[in-house]
Amino acid sequence: MIKNDKQFNVFPSSVEIRKYILYYNIVFPRSNMFMPQYALMPNACGTLSLAFDGSSVIAELWGATTKPILLGAEPNRYCILLLIQLSPYGLYQITRQSQTEFADKRLSLANIDHDLFKSLYQAFATSKTTINLVNTCERILIKRIEKNVVSDALRLAAAMIFDRHGQIQVSEIAQQTHYSERQLNRLFLMQVGMNVKRYIRINRFNYVLKHIQRSPVFFAELSQQAGYFDQAHFDKDFKAISGVTPRRYMKTMSDFYYDGTEIYNIISSKRRSNK
Repeated sequence: MIKNDKQFNVFPSSVEIRKYILYYNIVFPRSNMFMPQYALMPNACGTLSLAFDGSSVIAELWGATTKPILLGAEPNRYCILLLIQLSPYGLYQITRQSQTEFADKRLSLANIDHDLFKSLYQAFATSKTTINLVNTCERILIKRIEKNVVSDALRLAAAMIFDRHGQIQVSEIAQQTHYSERQLNRLFLMQVGMNVKRYIRINRFNYVLKHIQRSPVFFAELSQQAGYFDQAHFDKDFKAISGVTPRRYMKTMSDFYYDGTEIYNIISSKRRSNK
């Protein structure tokens, strides 16, 4: 568990569950805690969101992100917010539904999976403590992950991409998984929500973000480490994914969630009006 005075993260109780659920983030928003420019950076992962505004519980499914999503000051109006951060294929394992239509969208969970909505809503409404809430939600989700529905080929491909920090060709993945590139794209679109090349690109982007956050280095050196042809390609790709240049990002980055091995790329981009 990682805590601070505004929020805390709770990690799943077993290694098996962590294949699908990365962590539970519980936030108690304060007045003006979230800036108008608050944005979620893309990380190819889905999220289940439960928020209590003082009178009702709002339950949403957030599809895998491929571009920044502006939240702004919206979270400030909630009394408590629970974000269940899933692995890239965790949302498919839990919903058993094609992820293609979910990517980069916030959708009502009741409209997507009414049974899951009812269970999580009841957990949120009846839990007396935050730990009780997390434990109850985990028991509900465990039932969804007991029988694996994620392709073994996709698991292998995702592991290869992660281990290589996104510095790998689709042709190499196809060779190792014994799937054609077309078959891999179908798998990734169905079970993650994007094609293989985009998934690779976002993984490399997150590798860059991790290094910038941990110990900022010269961008020329980082572009080489990340496998870019030169710094110009690095700058162009970074801006295409994040919406800002690496230098602008360095000036505006704020809180990152960090579990000891990876940074979950949720940022508060406090951009000044004089961009």
